[in-house]
Amino acid sequence: MNRRSLLAPFAASALLLALCGTASAADSPALKTCMDGANTTAAMVNCNATETKVQDERLNKAYKTALAAQEGKRKQQLQDVQRLWIKYRDANCVFAGSATGGTIDQVNGSGCLLDMTRTRAQELENLVGP
Repeated sequence: MNRRSLLAPFAASALLLALCGTASAADSPALKTCMDGANTTAAMVNCNATETKVQDERLNKAYKTALAAQEGKRKQQLQDVQRLWIKYRDANCVFAGSATGGTIDQVNGSGCLLDMTRTRAQELENLVGP
């Protein structure tokens, strides 16, 4: 087996992490603490899932605030965009979570979901300002 074929799975993982981002524990002390103590794939996925719930609550609050700030056609546009974004996020993270066939896929997929949810919450918060 040549060196190139040995590195292919690692290159695929690195590419996926670059494409969908990685959950930054620096953004959340609770996530950092959880990840520091996570010794298994399941524990890491659980850490990501717990923080995703926090970010999903943030996203929902930001969406309601942003939606209330819109008028007329823009309100419907935001609803449509949000529905499409949810479909895209879910499909993108399923893809990110199936790259290698290994257990790291579970961590990559859950990290993708966390990152995309956190980013979208920030985008919605930015629609209405500080």
